Amino acid sequence: MRQNAFTKHPKEVGLSYFGHFFFAWSVIFKLIKGVICCSIHSVFPFLFTNTTSAIIKGLYDKIDDRKSLG
Repeated sequence: MRQNAFTKHPKEVGLSYFGHFFFAWSVIFKLIKGVICCSIHSVFPFLFTNTTSAIIKGLYDKIDDRKSLG
C-alpha cells in the first residue's frame, strides 16, 4: 500500500497530521521568541541573559520526550 506523503512522517513519530502540524507550530513560535530575545540581548547584554538557551533546552527536551513515545 502506498503511504501518503502528508501522513507518513507524522505516523512515524506517533502523531496525526494535525497533531504534527500544531506541534511544529508550537516549536516555531518558541523559536521566534528565542530569536527576538537573542536579538534584544545582542544590543542590551544585561537583558534576557538565559532566555534563548532555556528555550532551546526546553525545545530539545520536548522533542526528545516526544521521540521516546513513538
